[in-house]
Amino acid sequence: MSFRGLLLGLFAVPVVVGGYFLTEAATAGGTPRCDGIIQAYGDAERSGPMKPGETCDLYDFTDSRSAGTRTYEQQRKAQEEGAADDYRAGGWWLAYGVAGLTAVTVHLGLRRGRG
Repeated sequence: MSFRGLLLGLFAVPVVVGGYFLTEAATAGGTPRCDGIIQAYGDAERSGPMKPGETCDLYDFTDSRSAGTRTYEQQRKAQEEGAADDYRAGGWWLAYGVAGLTAVTVHLGLRRGRG
């Protein structure tokens, strides 16, 4: 494997990561989803999609403690902000990878043209 091939492979990784982030952000819309516990009716607990009026207990399963609560609207807004962050991060990763791939392929084309 040549050094140029290694560089192409290394710059392809950020392109894939950027695509992943952009796909995650594009598919994140819709109903707010509680990854903790939704206390719906008395002692009945569930997680998953939320309905208006429900409260999500942001339960941290690693240390078995509550990390706070969010209402339906707060969770929806938090997910929208998370999607915006994913769009931003995905765009940067993708731009970095494409710029690197372009630089390597242009450099590769210039060297072949001279040789």
